[in-house]
This record gives sequence, structure tokens and C-alpha cells, in this order.
Amino acid sequence: MMTVAEVRAKWNRRYEEKAAERSLPRPNELALRFRRHIRGGTMLDAACGLGAGIAAAIDRVDRVIAVDISDAALRAARELWGGHGKICWIQADVSKLSWPDAMFSLVCAFGFTDWDFLRQVPRIVAPGGLFLYQGFSRRQLAVKPRLDPHWTSTPQQVAALFPAWRRLACEESDTPPYRVSFAGLRPCAVTEERS
Repeated sequence: MMTVAEVRAKWNRRYEEKAAERSLPRPNELALRFRRHIRGGTMLDAACGLGAGIAAAIDRVDRVIAVDISDAALRAARELWGGHGKICWIQADVSKLSWPDAMFSLVCAFGFTDWDFLRQVPRIVAPGGLFLYQGFSRRQLAVKPRLDPHWTSTPQQVAALFPAWRRLACEESDTPPYRVSFAGLRPCAVTEERS
């Protein structure tokens, strides 16, 4: 498994190599598909890159916390999204940050499978909030054998983290690159009637 410094260096190289091609990212397709469930509040875009999650939700949330380990990605994203004052950029490993319970109305993790982080999501999404995830499927290992298996998932593994949630999608693509997609709503708190 790679160290944090190695992961940061890898992503910095990728973003620096594509510096000339930069434009606002296309909105993530899963986020567009379930956009109607995004209703204000604070969004967390985990491993945000240039902000494909932000692109789908910026006009539907009150505040965005965008976190990425790559300082090169955040430099580029800040430049691209410069006119949007509601975005707070944080350069860090999102799985190492501590978030209060029920802080976010929306959490996006696109292209980011970190099990420490994914296990936090049920706690940090507010009741009625939405979680959107896309990451490499285990099946992608047959296509890309050098892919770290820790950065893959199955639909069943992801769904198991959210047993009581309303699942909007829990699926795996049929063609390479094989990806798992999950969209779920955290149940609203049930209040007991007092007699």
C-alpha cells in the first residue's frame, strides 16, 4: 500500500501533466441522475479533484467543503472555481479528518474508495441527506492487475455499510472500466409520539 506522500505525489503528477487541458469539469453523471435529492445544506466532496461533484451540486447546496490530497489538484480547482465563494478548499487526506455527526446534507466520493472514509459516511451524513459514490469494481483488477485491491469494491460491500438507508442505486457497470455506483438517502430521524 502507498504512503500518503506517495499518493500525493502520484496525483500531483497527474494534475500537472494535464495542466494545459483544464476547464470546468463535467458534472458527475451519478450526481446528475440523483440531483433532485440535493436540497441545500453543506456538501463534502471527498477527493474532489477538479470538482465533478461540485459541478453537479453547486447551485443546490449552501456550502461546499472540497478536500483533496493533491495540492496541484486544489490549485487548479481554485483557479477554475474562483468565482464561487461558497467553496472551502482543504488540502488533506479526507479519511484522516474528523467530522461532526450529521454535518453534511450531501457527501460525494467519486473515484475514491477508501474504506476508513467510507465507514465514516453513515455517521457524517445528516438525516435525509444523500451519499453518492463511484469507484473501481473488483472486476477492474482483471483489466488493470496493478490496481491496488484496497481501492476497489463490490456493490455488496458498499451496500453493507448502509443497511437501513434508502438505496437509490447500487450497481456495477457492465463494461470496462468496471465501476461500482451507489446512491443512498439516510433515513430521517423518527420521533416517537408522546402520550
